[in-house]
Amino acid sequence: MSARGRIAVILMLILLAVLLGFLFNRTTAVDLGAQNRVMLNLRELEKLDAEWNVNILRSRLGLDTGYEALAAPLPRIRQLQASLHDALSMTRGLAAPQAFEQMNAALREKERLVEQFKLGNAVLREALVYLPPAITDFKTDLNGIEGALVPARTVLALDGALNALLADILRFNLAPDIALALQIENTLGTMLIQAAAFSPAAGEKVGLLLRHARAVLRYRPLERAIDVAIRSTGSTESMDRLGRLFNNQFDEVLLQKQRYRSWLFAYSGVLLLLLIYVARRLVRSYRIIGVVNQRLRGANETLEMRVAERTAELKAQSLQLEKLAHHDGLTGLVNYAYFIRMLDQALVRAARRGTTVVVMFFDLDGFKAVNDTFGHGTGDLVLQAVARRVRDKLRAEDGLARIGGDEFVILLEEVGTREGATRVAQQTLDQICGITEAGGNPVAISASIGISSAHGRSGAVRGGATLLAEADQAMYCAKQAGKAGFCLSERAEWRASASLQTAAPYPASAETGA
Repeated sequence: MSARGRIAVILMLILLAVLLGFLFNRTTAVDLGAQNRVMLNLRELEKLDAEWNVNILRSRLGLDTGYEALAAPLPRIRQLQASLHDALSMTRGLAAPQAFEQMNAALREKERLVEQFKLGNAVLREALVYLPPAITDFKTDLNGIEGALVPARTVLALDGALNALLADILRFNLAPDIALALQIENTLGTMLIQAAAFSPAAGEKVGLLLRHARAVLRYRPLERAIDVAIRSTGSTESMDRLGRLFNNQFDEVLLQKQRYRSWLFAYSGVLLLLLIYVARRLVRSYRIIGVVNQRLRGANETLEMRVAERTAELKAQSLQLEKLAHHDGLTGLVNYAYFIRMLDQALVRAARRGTTVVVMFFDLDGFKAVNDTFGHGTGDLVLQAVARRVRDKLRAEDGLARIGGDEFVILLEEVGTREGATRVAQQTLDQICGITEAGGNPVAISASIGISSAHGRSGAVRGGATLLAEADQAMYCAKQAGKAGFCLSERAEWRASASLQTAAPYPASAETGA
């Protein structure tokens, strides 16, 4: 071979070596780990955004008492945004940076709206918590001194306006409506007119009710608009678009790498052609699996969101059903079944602490005459007034239940002496006898009260049903003694004696002074 030929061969070998190095370098220049980290960060960001939406919903429904959950994901979201911004250098063109800016803008807008939501929701929640008890307390005042100094027509008008305000505010909170808002404003105007006839203190209470009611009228539609705006920010859609662009860019890089690899395999010989075919099949399978996994992740995220929403709905429904199952629908007091549970638990505590449990069973005297004369509507008002007035005189830890018709039961724990129990019975009689009007109709009712008690372990041995039956029997003794009084069970026990002590029945004339 001539020198010229050898030089040509050397140059050819150098060229082939350079081409081999170039092909090898191009097939190893792609960092798949970095690409995977980018996609994992994007998926995490989508998951945090979905959890953020759930936390916003929980705050709107009142399931979260604070707003810490609304701010919790923000630091991690910003970290992921910074990581995705750094990953833009792995893409080509302007599509991915533009999609990233759209996502950032959507998240910033969402954060701004969430701050607005927190401010409005705090005011709205305060108003909704304030209104029901405030209206109830004010209605109680109307039945007292406030109502005694004002014509009955005015008192009834203001009482009806308070009832309408509470019902309309609760309806408006569930479904804001312009017509309902106007109706509430009319009710507020009526209250202002009626309040002028009452004392300045009553006027101040009406002013507070008006301020909180108008807070609901203002902030409930605003919260609804903010909620719509949050859903319209398009953060999820912008993340999906950015994810598709990253996928497309990474797929293009993978395809380019595959082309160089194919050329390298072709350059290496016929034997490598078979390996290229296998590699291409593997790459195609990996690509299909990636698409399927991506769809499955999307489906799982959607399913998790729906499960969370459904769980929240079921929890709210469960709480409502539990309340309905344990409380009387007319008076709001606990019912018979729940009272028995309370009584059994009280007897267990009394056995452990060595204290006394008292059960007072009372039945309304003259209630049938109210129903027969004025109808069941007036009778229902009497039952509600009895429940309210008796409840107001009991301690927070005492129990009051309606077990059917005009029959009620009081549960007292840690009563030191018989005199303490009879004092509560006398207060109960005074409150019931003080009901002289219901629905504009004059009524005259009293009560017959039967008292039973158990001290220490004796109550747990006798059982709640027995203690309640003893109080029921004692109540009939009070009725036979002339009604409007109370009677103690013969098996009543007190702290003064470790053994059963017998107490003679106390008729009304002996205990109440009737």
